[in-house]
Amino acid sequence: MNVSTTQAYSMKSTLGCVAIALLVGGCVSTQRAVPPPVVLENTGTEFPTMCMLLQPNGTLEFRGGFGFYTQSTWRRADNDTLLITLGGKEPFPTAVFKEQTAKRNGGLLSFDEKRREIIYRFNANTEFLNFGNFNFYRAETCHAS
Repeated sequence: MNVSTTQAYSMKSTLGCVAIALLVGGCVSTQRAVPPPVVLENTGTEFPTMCMLLQPNGTLEFRGGFGFYTQSTWRRADNDTLLITLGGKEPFPTAVFKEQTAKRNGGLLSFDEKRREIIYRFNANTEFLNFGNFNFYRAETCHAS
């Protein structure tokens, strides 16, 4: 082997390693960051702070209260409508939602007791959401434990 052949072989090996490193690095850099949850918080009442966390994967997490509705989900029916399906074994609070629907308080549009669904008007301009007669306002972070 002469010097030029050895250098060419070495250069091909180096280029191969660099190409693999770029491919692996490219895969890592193209991963999308998971968006934060939409935080709705009730604070300043006679009860401890409570939060509803609308997770990007469609789950609804309750903190500080309403934990008995664990395994709840949410989805957008359209840009202005939020549909929540209550999980858990706690009976559906029909009486509370009937009262709220009559008042049109906190964006509540309707509910379906059998499907355990609650439908709210909820868009970028919505100031708060009333859930269970508690007003939940948009917040940057959840302060409930």
